[in-house]
Amino acid sequence: MRDEVAVLYTEEEIARRVAELGAEIGRALEGRELNVLGLMGSLIFMADLVRHLPLETSMHLVRVSTQREQTANRVMTEIVFATAVPLEGCDVLLVDDVVDTGITLSYLLGHLHERRPRSVHVCTLIDKPELRKIDVHPDWAAFALKEDRGRFLVGYGLDWKGRFAGLPFLGTIARPSSGPRTAA
Repeated sequence: MRDEVAVLYTEEEIARRVAELGAEIGRALEGRELNVLGLMGSLIFMADLVRHLPLETSMHLVRVSTQREQTANRVMTEIVFATAVPLEGCDVLLVDDVVDTGITLSYLLGHLHERRPRSVHVCTLIDKPELRKIDVHPDWAAFALKEDRGRFLVGYGLDWKGRFAGLPFLGTIARPSSGPRTAA
């Protein structure tokens, strides 16, 4: 399985960057108690990041379901978001795995702000700003990458059809010629 994967960032490089992010976020949000909301795909990243935050935190997983349907040269995106976590007056850190188009992030931020938190900040593992369709930007990103249409990101929680998520590094595989895209 690992033979198919080209290493992009080693386990050590990721650990170093996550520790740096924890310190950066800790300085920026010093003295606050954070409600960390992690999208399911960011579970490994969120767990490592929270261990490096020098702040009081509570952790919650948020399930976001995105379905894309292409008909008549038009892509329809349906996003479902649900959480029972009370956020009014709280400081929130939303942790995502990959931000590319910004569609899902914009949707989530809109729904989070409806719950009247004191503040909302975003940290993502991978930011792909050149793919942005909506002007929304994470406050922190572990890595900013250019899109490689021939390669697909895997490892460190990112999967392709359920495979590769458990790899301790971030890598790429040749993009399959057909099939759904799982990292958004």
